[in-house]
Amino acid sequence: MRLLLFFGPPVGNDRMIIVALVAFFVVLWLLSVASKWITEKIWKGKARMQNTADELRALVAHASSRFELISEEESLIRPSEGKWSKREIVGHLIDSASNNHQRFVRGQVGSEIRLPEYDQEAWVQNQVYQKESWSALVQLWRLYNLHLIHLIVNIPQEKLSNTCFIGDNPPVSLEFLVTDYVRHLRHHLRQIYS
Repeated sequence: MRLLLFFGPPVGNDRMIIVALVAFFVVLWLLSVASKWITEKIWKGKARMQNTADELRALVAHASSRFELISEEESLIRPSEGKWSKREIVGHLIDSASNNHQRFVRGQVGSEIRLPEYDQEAWVQNQVYQKESWSALVQLWRLYNLHLIHLIVNIPQEKLSNTCFIGDNPPVSLEFLVTDYVRHLRHHLRQIYS
């Protein structure tokens, strides 16, 4: 009987019909807003991390096959004075993976973290990568990145906006650190390939 009041006779229920229509459109609007929020905050963020992990997986696979073509001797060559050899660049990428591993894990523990920067020149020099086996470095780099891929796809969505302070640099989000790690890797892979 109530349905008749909203959708048909008896006449004289104009006010009820208007109220019902307004309520209907308000509910539609609220559902639209909620849907946009869920899409933006949950699915798109998750998709961005999945895309980042997929890109990292592709970079690792491609680089691993390219690294096999580089001999132990070629990996030792420094292109010029003060520049790193391919071996030292891969060592630096291991250092980057190590430091970012800490950031990705610790960045999930609280809503804010403060971590030191690292002196990349000192790390490369102190670890004497020029005396390390090329194949051992490549294998370590590859396996470390496969673990980081696993870590990245399992970061909870709500943690991606956590604030991270690295040294004296301005704060960034955990999501920024993850995407910047891949950007940094791409940069150094181009150096190795050249």
